[in-house]
Amino acid sequence: MKKPLIVQKYGGSSLADPESIKNVAHNIIEKKKQGYDLIVVVSAMGKTTDRFVELARQITEEPDRREMDMLLSVGERISIALLAMAINSTGPYRAKSFTGSQIGIITDSNHTDAQIVEIKGHRIVEALQGDNIVVVAGFQGVSVNKEITTLGRGGSDTTAVALAAALKAESCEIMSDIDGIYTADPHIIKTANIIDKIDYDTALEMSAAGAKMLHKKSVEFAKRYNVNLKLGSTSTGYIGTIVTDYSMTKGRVNAVVLDKDVVLIHFINVEDTNRLAEAISRKKLNVKIWQSAGSHVVLGLGEKDITLTHDLASEKHKTEKDKVILSIIGTGIGLGTEPAEKLFTQLAKLNIQSCAIQSSNLQLKAVIPASVATQAYQHIHDVLID
Repeated sequence: MKKPLIVQKYGGSSLADPESIKNVAHNIIEKKKQGYDLIVVVSAMGKTTDRFVELARQITEEPDRREMDMLLSVGERISIALLAMAINSTGPYRAKSFTGSQIGIITDSNHTDAQIVEIKGHRIVEALQGDNIVVVAGFQGVSVNKEITTLGRGGSDTTAVALAAALKAESCEIMSDIDGIYTADPHIIKTANIIDKIDYDTALEMSAAGAKMLHKKSVEFAKRYNVNLKLGSTSTGYIGTIVTDYSMTKGRVNAVVLDKDVVLIHFINVEDTNRLAEAISRKKLNVKIWQSAGSHVVLGLGEKDITLTHDLASEKHKTEKDKVILSIIGTGIGLGTEPAEKLFTQLAKLNIQSCAIQSSNLQLKAVIPASVATQAYQHIHDVLID
């Protein structure tokens, strides 16, 4: 009888050192004992990727993107080898490790931010038929031109979800130091509540607003292929949140998100906003907020994207780094709704002015001073979350 298949993903913080890797191996073995076939996707250990990026920038300020992929893909190869060793030394099961290229994760040719176009997976199927635990390097693949590529932000999550979709897994479990999705960052807001069920669209809005529990591309993949996505704790194995097509209550604030990685660029006297928007899209920048009034355009980006904007416009511009984006997430909560009224009433009570606002059916963003960020975050969460 064929065993049910589960894909698990473990992030860098779960694999930070040899002892952590041994703990993860123990968890995987316990899961295997429950009668599952297992594919385990892993990230690079700890801050390895960040260290590689810094190392490259010590060589050159603008590293070649092809060579960056060669460098960055090394981190996950270290993780898969060590984790497979830990599983094999413990027993009673055997593990086999594979890189993205070995299992046929085929991508486009966009180095450092590639998109998956196909998963062949023949070697995974063979390994599973031999009752092996399959350990896969996340974040990487091989392009249609047979070049090593990496998948950009959240690439290991995307690898896990894509494998779950391609191999029709029962579920995909994203394991980390947080046991699920919360109504706010539990490291900052101690009164945050876990959300046991959440729909794909709400999870997408949370990730787009800056929540760290899930990455946008992986949720998009899960929604497209109807992957049963779960989030749980590495240390306990507890699954706290399930992401499905479950319908959330309309008009209710499900989460509050604070994004501190924000730089505002004010473009003044822009002659052609279409040209500016086209240039931003061509560079594939992660635009967090966009507002325009006449010839004045306000653009909100993350710190890492700012380096890509130096040639965006010849118009006069200035930057602000003392702002954050406070977002409320839910269905039917944009401007003109009761939740929106509550948000701005409470900000006014705190004497906090918003310098930019962005609204949709699923989210409402307000750009506020960084100096009052934590106070506003706690207060808005306490008042707007049921």
